[in-house]
Amino acid sequence: MNKLTGSELRAAVVLASGGLMAVLDATIVAVALPRLMVTFGTSLASVQWVITAYTLAMVATMPLAAGLAARWGVRRVYLGALAGFAVASAAAGVTGSLAGLIAARAAQGLSGGLMAPLGMAIGFAVVAPERRGRMIAVTGLPMLIGPVLGPVLGALLLGTGSWRPLFFITVPLALLGMAGALAWLPADGAHGPRVRLDLLGAMLLVPGIVAVAYGISAQEGPVWGRVGTAAIGAVLVAVFSVRALTRPEPLLRIGLLRNPTFGRGAAILALYAAPYFGTVVLTPAYVQILRSDSASVTAALMVPGAVGMGISLQIAARCLERLGPRLVVGTGLGLAIGSGLVQAVILRPDTPYLVLGLLGLLQGAGTGAIMMPTMASSSRDLHGPDLASASAILSMVTTIANGIGTAAVSALFTVLTGAMTGGGSLAALADAGAAARAADAATLVDAQRLTHVAALVVMSLAFVVRLRSPSRTAVILDRQDSSVNGGHAP
Repeated sequence: MNKLTGSELRAAVVLASGGLMAVLDATIVAVALPRLMVTFGTSLASVQWVITAYTLAMVATMPLAAGLAARWGVRRVYLGALAGFAVASAAAGVTGSLAGLIAARAAQGLSGGLMAPLGMAIGFAVVAPERRGRMIAVTGLPMLIGPVLGPVLGALLLGTGSWRPLFFITVPLALLGMAGALAWLPADGAHGPRVRLDLLGAMLLVPGIVAVAYGISAQEGPVWGRVGTAAIGAVLVAVFSVRALTRPEPLLRIGLLRNPTFGRGAAILALYAAPYFGTVVLTPAYVQILRSDSASVTAALMVPGAVGMGISLQIAARCLERLGPRLVVGTGLGLAIGSGLVQAVILRPDTPYLVLGLLGLLQGAGTGAIMMPTMASSSRDLHGPDLASASAILSMVTTIANGIGTAAVSALFTVLTGAMTGGGSLAALADAGAAARAADAATLVDAQRLTHVAALVVMSLAFVVRLRSPSRTAVILDRQDSSVNGGHAP
């Protein structure tokens, strides 16, 4: 029986609540940006730092998770992250200035960036490898549905008349999470000599990752400046990687990417997450600009995708061990790519929302069979420090791919819109009347369809990588050979 035991299920619920807080806070604020502009009397370029500061801070601490856990213990660091998140959330809710809000959001991000990889590491460590799929069915659910539910919850909380509840709501959740962690998460074992934190590695990797993330996600400033920032960051990451391969205790065990199973998993996540999360930005443009409908319609149209993910993840987790990751993830990729292709073919200015919702449900179902099962299967045979580093690497890959995909899809859609409308911009079309937008509706749809096709091409590369994975039978035989040879593959 591969069902979770009572203690394992309680641990999964605690970890899921922490993951939900981190993901919701990354997306819940987006709908409040216009309100914040009015409150603080400033521009969108300034207010968007409320989101950017959170994202960059998350990326900054993800690489530190494994090193901090090795030095002070996984549960101890996780509890510290929950406490920090509660304090930062309260500070964001009471601040009276934009600078204070941005600083509090950065503090939230520093804690949130630790919770995702540490939560994954704890979840995988408390169960046997064959039950990691079941564990991730619970702990991974918030990471999939959070980006969709965040804007919906944000809109509901804004209905109270104030933006402050968007931050206050996570304070009691974080405190409950701490109580649950103390009661239900396993205590850190006795430590030997403390592992020294790789400070030089941190000085290379953290600013490098932040620079790359900023360069690919920033929407303001000259293009050469953003590209240059990303390039400098890439050089720092490359120097860190070369150094990490030669150190016995690096900040992050980047050498894990040379493991065929783990390396393929990371590649699949990057190649799928970037186009999938990137195309999410097309839905508001289609609903609110092209069809002149409200933000609530946009939120409603995104709900079927979240439902599909949630249902599919539970099914995929149960099938992962019996059918193997190649079939489960391959089926998910086929479903996601197929439904996306159908949407690109049938999309028109008046396509019924019911049809689009059904296609979103199918693509969400495909995503549920891809993301978390890939994480579980790619790190199945890892333990201890390797598992902590693997969790951090996969979290970083997904987060950075999300940023790259969003920036790339937005840029491509903007360029295609301008080229196909004779120089018109999305901002100008958004400010124009419904009649003016209707005149360009067919052109806008064509631009969106082409953008979808480009995203599907990248997704197809993930399918190719998945096909190169060994079958379930080959994996079982390889494990048997490993056990015969003292736990090492021949």
